[in-house]
Amino acid sequence: MPDIAVPAVLDATERVSISSGDHQAEFAPGGGGRLTRLSTGAHDWIVPLTATEWPAGKWPRAGSYPLAPYSNRIRDGVFTFNGARYALQSVPNRPQAIHGAGLFQSWQVRNLTPDSVDLVLDQPAGVLGWSWPFECVQRWRLDSRGLSLKLSITNQGDTPMPCGMGIHPYFTAQRVSLHARRIWPSDENGLPTGSKTTTVRELRQSAEGCDTYLSQWQGRATLHWPDGHELALHADPAFAHLVVYTAPGADFLCVEPVTNVADAFNLAAAGETRTGMQVLEPGERFAATLLLGLAPARKK
Repeated sequence: MPDIAVPAVLDATERVSISSGDHQAEFAPGGGGRLTRLSTGAHDWIVPLTATEWPAGKWPRAGSYPLAPYSNRIRDGVFTFNGARYALQSVPNRPQAIHGAGLFQSWQVRNLTPDSVDLVLDQPAGVLGWSWPFECVQRWRLDSRGLSLKLSITNQGDTPMPCGMGIHPYFTAQRVSLHARRIWPSDENGLPTGSKTTTVRELRQSAEGCDTYLSQWQGRATLHWPDGHELALHADPAFAHLVVYTAPGADFLCVEPVTNVADAFNLAAAGETRTGMQVLEPGERFAATLLLGLAPARKK
């Protein structure tokens, strides 16, 4: 099976928008199916993305992009599944396979209405070395509560497919409060080797930055802004893992609901049972839902 490369440059010129009351959301289907803006009135919940193109390997730290058919890194871009070895390609400027190929491709718009949109990716086998064809759907809806997402993936191949998925939003929030009871410490390559019980209740922007893998987080987290705005993140149990990332001194905070921990395929092959890796039979579908609850600033 020949490897299929992704475009060298993503074209995010086309934008589609949905709204509900004061809530507005904008997407760039050709820019990796990315959410490019989420706002309520003049308040931006995520870092707005204004660029209309970018190199595949140097994506902007803005908006929110989908993770499929797995989230985060795979060690050395190699994994074993059902006794077979699979080698994945990385994109330029990225030393390891990361986040799957979904954010490097053009997605198609389906069922656009004033307050909803479906973004669909039909990926053939071979893209960046991934051996299975699949369909991934982002079903976004805006209402008075905020922005909801139903994310699904379907194995369109004829053999079982390992997978995972998630989203990677760059929030403008200063901190996130939560109650996570398991952490996956990472090595010098940013990859976990196991997990341990813990209690994590808050993470924030900092001079040191952070890249923290969590699970047993109950699908609940609240993001906080200095002016009193709050975003309540509610995720169903399929989003068993959470990544909190910020670069040193950055003005963004990534709080990423994901279904699998980094390097899940290799950890599962080594016997780890908590990775969140899914295995889909031919034609089988896996779905997960979440809500970004948008609340105005509280009056002091």
